[in-house]
Amino acid sequence: MVDPARDQGVSQYQNIIMRVAIQLVTYHGSQDLPILLESLNQQIMKDWKLFVYENSCDRVEAGRVQSLLEASSISCHLFISDKNTGFDGGHQALFMMHDAPYVLLLNNDAKLEPAYLEAVIRRMESDATIGSVTGLVYRWTDDQTRIIDTAGLDYHCLGQIVDRFAGQVASTVADAIARAGKVFGVSGAIGLYRHSAIDQAGGLFDPNWFMYKEDADLAIRLKRAGFSAWFEPTAVAFHRRGLKEEGHGLFDRLANERRRSPLLRQCSYVNQWRMYRRYFRASLGVRDICQTIAIEAGRSVLVFLASPRVFFRAWRQLLIG
Repeated sequence: MVDPARDQGVSQYQNIIMRVAIQLVTYHGSQDLPILLESLNQQIMKDWKLFVYENSCDRVEAGRVQSLLEASSISCHLFISDKNTGFDGGHQALFMMHDAPYVLLLNNDAKLEPAYLEAVIRRMESDATIGSVTGLVYRWTDDQTRIIDTAGLDYHCLGQIVDRFAGQVASTVADAIARAGKVFGVSGAIGLYRHSAIDQAGGLFDPNWFMYKEDADLAIRLKRAGFSAWFEPTAVAFHRRGLKEEGHGLFDRLANERRRSPLLRQCSYVNQWRMYRRYFRASLGVRDICQTIAIEAGRSVLVFLASPRVFFRAWRQLLIG
């Protein structure tokens, strides 16, 4: 059953009893949606509802999404937005529409193994201080090579919060990914959160951020609110990244940067500096501060060389709004 609605801050679903609210924000992603929906239908754990926020502002695309949801037989609440509110705006709007104790955020280019939801919920419920859980997420590729997409977030310094083991072949870190344990945070692409923990940490996402860095910001806020994040290896999923970073030289990094749209580059750069505004303090320590300054200097040079226009537009947004 699909219940379509326009984006009007609808809140009538807050009284629906569900254990997990699965949130999905779509933007011209109907091509991957059938595989994701099939993987949701196959979940062993069934006590969940799907909330979809269609952000494409395209009637044809919205029609495809609605048709695919109806064909899936999944009980779903579909919201069709009149404007593109971004990943953050879409998820924040969905988060305000229900009061499920657990929230699973998904990208449309993801698929879950049947035991995924059951395994992350079991880990979450093992300790009331756990605020977020991620499984072992591989890159969804056409070959059989198991490349890790994320096994949680790793904190190197404030300027470098990254997906743990991203891009590494699973066999090279087999011992590390076989063990459950605490991590700094979880990726927003496939992450389970405790609703009450998010409330105590100040809310899900800031819609003004649009997209990028929001999961790192939330990880910091949850940690400061006293909650831990966990990696659960028995929960397995796959994520198809639109752009993969290839190579580490300057020219490779410039090429990767230019392949991203100007809007996405600007959002990523601006939101990184918004994190500095929130968290850059002397209390970080000398090592963290020095690493952050060095990394950000390199990042800023890269953004400028790739596109001076994006660089100056980003700083205009940061200084003027």
